[in-house]
Amino acid sequence: MRKNYSLLMTGVEIIMIGAFFVANSFRFERPDLLNNLVSHIDDPPFATINIVVGTIIVMVAVFNIRPLIKWCYAGAAFIWTIYGLAFMLQNIEVMGHPFGRLDCWLMFAIAGRVILESWAGDD
Repeated sequence: MRKNYSLLMTGVEIIMIGAFFVANSFRFERPDLLNNLVSHIDDPPFATINIVVGTIIVMVAVFNIRPLIKWCYAGAAFIWTIYGLAFMLQNIEVMGHPFGRLDCWLMFAIAGRVILESWAGDD
């Protein structure tokens, strides 16, 4: 587990955001223009998918399944980038500028960390 610690923590983060959106669904405000794009990403089906993907990533990290590690990093980067874009689009629609609140910055920061960790590798 020490070798895949960052992947393990990334999986736990994805499980936590999925659990947050299951417990607090429909957190996004419902903007008019981007209603179909952004407002459904916090619904329980998408949050459940996050929990499943996060659990798979945790299992890959714990059992050190080497062929799937790169795919897990790619999936995690995709999830965090999508959430960052969703928060950014909501900020544009509701507040008028893209980086109005801290949540958007945090999503992109986590996506950047995951991309850098996948690029750095474990050698």
